[in-house]
Amino acid sequence: MYQNYIFDLYGTLVDIHTDEWKDALWQSFCTVLAEWEVCYQPKELRAAYHREVRRQTDALRQVSGFDEPEIDIAPVFFHLLAAKGRTATDREIAALAWTFRTLSTEKLRQLKERGKRIYLLSNAQALFTRPELTALGLEGYFDGVLLSSEAGVKKPDPHFYRLLLDQYQLRPEQSLMTGNDDLADCHGAAAAGLDSCYIFTEQSPVRHRPLPERCREIRYILEVATIP
Repeated sequence: MYQNYIFDLYGTLVDIHTDEWKDALWQSFCTVLAEWEVCYQPKELRAAYHREVRRQTDALRQVSGFDEPEIDIAPVFFHLLAAKGRTATDREIAALAWTFRTLSTEKLRQLKERGKRIYLLSNAQALFTRPELTALGLEGYFDGVLLSSEAGVKKPDPHFYRLLLDQYQLRPEQSLMTGNDDLADCHGAAAAGLDSCYIFTEQSPVRHRPLPERCREIRYILEVATIP
């Protein structure tokens, strides 16, 4: 019998679509930065942002040895400002990151789930997601939250799952992972010794391979509550 229900956030509990490549986002963000006296052109800003994300990800991969490292996004914003001669405090960077996230959010819908002990395990940036959890009224909903930017590793790396199990003293055989990405949420869970549920949503990527043996495919999130 499952005692612990572990969920992915985006595309699973929260239906959210963010597109960090769309032109309108970078045009709007350039306007925001101009108010900080930081001048970028939209294409220049988009290229600089993604280039710095890749650079920091590669650097963290070398240091950590993780196949799927997850950076903290704050230094990326520090770099974007510093490249134009602007310094900022941690509080200012957090505010800027939240503004960026708000601009990149196209739709947001909360799904409530019933269960026993509820945990969140998400590939997510804390600077974006912590405020979103508060805005959605989900901040106190979970018994535990582990985000990839804080852990320095992300799904499908089984180490990320084991960090959650160890941190909250959860037994794998009593824990069920639910998510909308077959590779990250289901095969990652299987590699860490967890059963899983797969739910296809609008944000689900193309299926990479057959689902693991101990993975159930469900149509609605509320079905999780009926699994013994």
